[in-house]
Amino acid sequence: MNYTVYNSLTGEILELISISNPDMIDTILQGNSYVEGHYNATAYYIDQAQAVEKPLSPSHDYIQYTFDWPTKSWIVDSESTIQYIKQQRNTLLSDIDRVNPIRYASLVQEQQQALIAYRQALLDVPQQAGFPTDIVWPAKPTWL
Repeated sequence: MNYTVYNSLTGEILELISISNPDMIDTILQGNSYVEGHYNATAYYIDQAQAVEKPLSPSHDYIQYTFDWPTKSWIVDSESTIQYIKQQRNTLLSDIDRVNPIRYASLVQEQQQALIAYRQALLDVPQQAGFPTDIVWPAKPTWL
């Protein structure tokens, strides 16, 4: 028989187990809460001993979400979102920093200033008022 072990306070699924002798379930699980059947923790939680489908995770370009077990809803994972944004920003910065000195010297002054301003705007992304959930990526110079 297949069973899903869960946290009785939050409904979070802890593990999936299979037991060949159902009479041994209480001995094996030692007081843990369980329901019959296998329910994937990424798609379900348990409420009143019933498997319930999680709501769909919100979709956004850069905001990362985590499932909040007490409220049974998706919330912004600020730490993961900040890490993701900084990783994206660092990739864009590395593209700029690869402009070698010879190419940089060949740029007209207006292009050099645009490159400097773009780089600084990328560095300033974490200082934007809505960071990390409401940011505006600076526009990359079209010639770059």
